Amino acid sequence: MFELDRSAILEHPRLRFLTDLVPVHEHLDNIEKFIRICFEEQGWRVAQAGRVVALRATDQDRLSSAFKASLYLGKYNDMANRDRFLRSMVAAGHSYEPIRGETVLFLYIGVAKPVYDHLITYTVGRPTRIAGGQRANVPWGFELPVEARHPEEYEEELERIREVIRLAKQERTEQMQAARAKLPVGYVMPPFLLEFSEEALIKHVFRQRLFERGAQGATVEVVSDMLKACLAIDEEKWTFLIEYHGPHIQQWQKAMRTLRKERLSLRQLAEMENLSPEEALDADLYDLLMATVGKLPPSMWDRMR
Repeated sequence: MFELDRSAILEHPRLRFLTDLVPVHEHLDNIEKFIRICFEEQGWRVAQAGRVVALRATDQDRLSSAFKASLYLGKYNDMANRDRFLRSMVAAGHSYEPIRGETVLFLYIGVAKPVYDHLITYTVGRPTRIAGGQRANVPWGFELPVEARHPEEYEEELERIREVIRLAKQERTEQMQAARAKLPVGYVMPPFLLEFSEEALIKHVFRQRLFERGAQGATVEVVSDMLKACLAIDEEKWTFLIEYHGPHIQQWQKAMRTLRKERLSLRQLAEMENLSPEEALDADLYDLLMATVGKLPPSMWDRMR
């Protein structure tokens, strides 16, 4: 039976919840109850990672993509072959049509507005967006930036959120749609839903926000939770897709561009790693390339840390 990991949300070190104004615990109880009724009891495999819950992955047991990949390849006598798409299409660099229409529905709890803004930039392959917090629902609190050096400087932001709730919900002097203009950027949105096609996840969302360097810290954390939730649902599929789209791809591209431009010899690569030519001959060539011409410069966020 599915149970929300409340500690991953309520005890997050950068989150400040306004539990005195918002019945957060009651809301979480209800969300947990209806995840069971609406998803788990209907046969969907639900997985939580941190502040993200994967409610529904449509390619259950990879049978939908198995059928579509078999039809694509004309293999009618074995249409439940779960490995065909991964090993005969992904590995060969062929079409991703079998998972283009397969989606994962994510519920985000305790996530601030900047991360939401980063995720809704993906419109292709995102069929669902349910963000009640962009209407009349009250914010749940405030999230300190990952890069914050003086957390005490952000206490006034919580008071700004309290003032918005007071104006809109307690005194009713302003509509929430108007009062929310006073909210700080980092307010914690009420739970929201985003759904992505699996192709969009692996080729765009995970690549740009996780595999490539430079994404904002909180976004990296939440997108990492999304990937962990996918792995919990189908570890083999997502491990295989990461192999063909993961963070090492950027290093490969840099290594090949550098080698093409510089025309380096094995001796020169060895010198970069302080190896003798003899040692280089016995070294793992892949590791040597990644440590030299494939080494990436630090991102802006790395420099700030």
